Amino acid sequence: RGRLVMSDRMLLCVALCASMSMHASASLTFSRMPRIRIGRACGARSQSLSKHSYNRVRVGASVNPGQVLESGDNVVLMGVLDPIGREILSQLQEENKYDVGTLLNSGSMSPFKSRFQSVNAVDASDVENAIELLHNASAVIMAFEKPADTGTLRYLLGHAAEGSTPLKRFILLSRTGISRRGNFGAAFFKNLIGRDLDKYADLEELLQKGADALKVDFTVVRTGKLRLGPDSFNNPDLLAVAEEQLFETKFKAVELPSDDEKDGDSSRADVSEAIVEALTRPTTANKIFSVLNAEGKEKGSWDNLFKSI
Repeated sequence: RGRLVMSDRMLLCVALCASMSMHASASLTFSRMPRIRIGRACGARSQSLSKHSYNRVRVGASVNPGQVLESGDNVVLMGVLDPIGREILSQLQEENKYDVGTLLNSGSMSPFKSRFQSVNAVDASDVENAIELLHNASAVIMAFEKPADTGTLRYLLGHAAEGSTPLKRFILLSRTGISRRGNFGAAFFKNLIGRDLDKYADLEELLQKGADALKVDFTVVRTGKLRLGPDSFNNPDLLAVAEEQLFETKFKAVELPSDDEKDGDSSRADVSEAIVEALTRPTTANKIFSVLNAEGKEKGSWDNLFKSI
């Protein structure tokens, strides 16, 4: 069967973000990335990709849009050390339907495995096992709280799509304001420091083009300012704790706009639940939507919420 032009012995380098917090996830960077062209570059930071190379992907790639996960499928969750990743992991474990795996740097392996024994945590420097984990994935969730580089997405998508297990869904966590970042306003100022929105825009474009070429379904879930993490109420800043408590009490309603016309705040628990729900809903395939909280006493059913996208 055809395979992507990439070395199975490629070197996988792992480094912690320079400014990571106690719970921040390791930033995975990969050398000797597969050269996969899909037309023009996705922004200044993107490497060139080749559609011709994508066309040599295995025969078993998903060609039926809207495939959903089934009980027993393998889910690779990236970002498990970030607060949002921990919330998603909690949701997946509560569902207890999927076999969950992740890639971590060597230093994070022992403490993580001692706490989450049911998760198939693989040392990212163990190239063969890392690639095998991706080959067996039915879904990949890329949920870092800070934007990863496009090489990370290329590595995850490329290897997951070339395995013997059909990749049914690739979900990317992104941010609101991407389509408005060039206009003078809140999104413009939010993008000034760090250019995070530019980076998320590159990731979204790369994912859409790559998924189309590989015949893999994607979902992009955008969020506003993330609130209510696992440690929100352990903060020594009592005012910050009070603000989070007020937010949790007043903003229980959830909106899933498919446009990108407004910013807002997003509960990590609601974002995580939306991501896990998206795995089993054909209507979320090849869609981009935001998860924003609104003032209200309840969020409503996910069946009704997903009708809006």
